[in-house]
Amino acid sequence: MGQEPIACRRGVTEAIVQRVGLKEQTLTILLLEDDPHDVFFIQRAMEQASVAHTLQAVANGEEGIAYLRGDGPYSDRMKYPVPNIILTDIKMPRMDGFEFLHWLRHHPEWSVIPTIVLSSSSIDSDVRRAYEAGANAYLRKPSSQAELAEIIRITSKYWCMCERPPIITNW
Repeated sequence: MGQEPIACRRGVTEAIVQRVGLKEQTLTILLLEDDPHDVFFIQRAMEQASVAHTLQAVANGEEGIAYLRGDGPYSDRMKYPVPNIILTDIKMPRMDGFEFLHWLRHHPEWSVIPTIVLSSSSIDSDVRRAYEAGANAYLRKPSSQAELAEIIRITSKYWCMCERPPIITNW
């Protein structure tokens, strides 16, 4: 008896998953990206890929940390929910993706959040440095919107299937 495929659809409150004992879920994604055009294209790709998601975007690692901590404007957790996936660029002002990854992995309450680098760089040293800093995956930004949507679809499908521990905070 074959298993049915996973489908993560925008607007659906729960992802439909294979019958492997996983909870159905919608992804809450924190995106660290300084280029507003890339934020737009990533949001569009999620919609094209029919990913059930909430996307919150910040411009750099410092804002990412403030978001996770619930500092300042991010204190309203109804408006800024705790993410269960983080996508980060590496080349950003103020605090880059490498510094953010380093901070993240040294804070146990946040280090369990799967963190994926999505960068235009395919330089071997950048890839190595990201994994050494704790990235769970490193994806190169593609040149077409269709390719980006496919990457988002596959990545979201994978993380919908994975068990992730609950985030424990001190609020």
